[in-house]
Amino acid sequence: MARRRGGRKPKMTDSKIESTMKLLANGVPPRDVAKNFGVSIPTLYRWIPASVQP
Repeated sequence: MARRRGGRKPKMTDSKIESTMKLLANGVPPRDVAKNFGVSIPTLYRWIPASVQP
C-alpha cells in the first residue's frame, strides 16, 4: 500500500532559489525580488540562506 503525501507544494523551486540569490547578490532589493517571484518577503527569507542575504 502506497503512502499518501499531503500538503501544499512549495512555492519556491530550486531554480527560483538560484535566481533569487543571484538577484539579491546583484543588489536588487528583497521587496522587488519577492514581488517578482510572487512570494512574500518572509517566504523569500525562509528559502534563502542567511549567508547570502545582504
